[in-house]
Amino acid sequence: MWKKIICLLLVALLCGAPAFAAAAPEHHVEAKAAILYEVTTDTLLLEQDADVKLYPASTTKLLTALVALEYGNPQDTVTVTQEAVEGLYEQGSASYLLAGEEISFMDLMRYLLIGSGNDAANALAIHISGSTEGFVELMNTTAQELGCTNSHFVNPHGLHNENHYTTARDLLTIAKEAMKNETIAQLVAETEVVLPVTNKHSQTTTKYTTNHLLTKKSTGEYYYEGAIGIKTGTTTPAGLCLIGGCVKGDYTYYSVVLGAARVDEKNGQFVETIKLFDYGANNFSQQVMLGSGEPVAQVPVRLSADKEEVMVRPAESITAMLPNAFEISDLDLDTDLPEEVTAPVKAGDVMGKLTVRYEDQVYHLDLVAASDVERSTMLYVLDRIGSFFTSTAFKVIVASVVALIIIFVGYVVLINRRRAKRRRNRKR
Repeated sequence: MWKKIICLLLVALLCGAPAFAAAAPEHHVEAKAAILYEVTTDTLLLEQDADVKLYPASTTKLLTALVALEYGNPQDTVTVTQEAVEGLYEQGSASYLLAGEEISFMDLMRYLLIGSGNDAANALAIHISGSTEGFVELMNTTAQELGCTNSHFVNPHGLHNENHYTTARDLLTIAKEAMKNETIAQLVAETEVVLPVTNKHSQTTTKYTTNHLLTKKSTGEYYYEGAIGIKTGTTTPAGLCLIGGCVKGDYTYYSVVLGAARVDEKNGQFVETIKLFDYGANNFSQQVMLGSGEPVAQVPVRLSADKEEVMVRPAESITAMLPNAFEISDLDLDTDLPEEVTAPVKAGDVMGKLTVRYEDQVYHLDLVAASDVERSTMLYVLDRIGSFFTSTAFKVIVASVVALIIIFVGYVVLINRRRAKRRRNRKR
């Protein structure tokens, strides 16, 4: 414990007076759940009720696209079945596709992710698995393999069902995987899709993105410079939902907002996502959490020519995405060092271990000597002499000598007694 206290005091002295707040900045999202993640540094910046099970609405289609590209063939031509469009009008969802229509796999993908076509989701699902039920099994299996522990899907489009739910954290997991796919990443960033002439449509039809962060068309009210997607979703039970993505400077942000509302004629999923992106960009940056040149403790040194202690430092630096208000005193540093070391010591020699804790992050580093420590020849010789006189070998030698002396004295006594006896016998 005393080492930990010394370590913290040294850090405070070396780094100056505190200038920033210790905790990460706070931000409240006007929605049922939210999460914000920075991709480049693999850092979770904010979460709010991120594990609460909620309805995802059409954000479901991001998983549908991921599964479709994994199990389907982009070169296929898909024939739309009656089952694919059955009941969509009755659920209040417009359907562009017609039963018997022949359309390319990739045009369906564009319609799915840009125009958010429920019929496209069904058509792809049935084409790949023979039924939406079979495709949903693939969706749930994929979600589980990705580590989505609080999700269950019952359809490929996201229209309301009590048993169709997920969480903000699980949707972020799906988004991270989906955006690794270049096709998906490209499609979710597009603002419109032109559906071609088919055997059921004699003219092309343009569908526009449902993600208003991407475009200045319509009002342009929610256009966000650097937005790259990702997927909207809206139903009455789910509220206004959005998986967002943007690039700002050197950083890429993914966000999830679930269960937002329309307030003062503003669409909350866009308003809150914009706030999240600004929050991430304005409050966090990649910083050196602890530098490799930062002395953090000292260890007593024996047999040194001119130093009683050697300073130790981390063997490497820790760089992380941190609040702009971060300061080194926010860290919990715990050292594991010997009581003392013996000279000579070379700069870079491993002296012990350092555990660094910051909020829920833990790092383990070697602690190394910050400088050379030369050995005193005189102290070394005296130490060797002293060590010899306290060593087991010396004790054995001493014991052996004592034993020999005792034997010798005993032998002398015995000889003298025999001589004395012989003298007495002669006198008789």
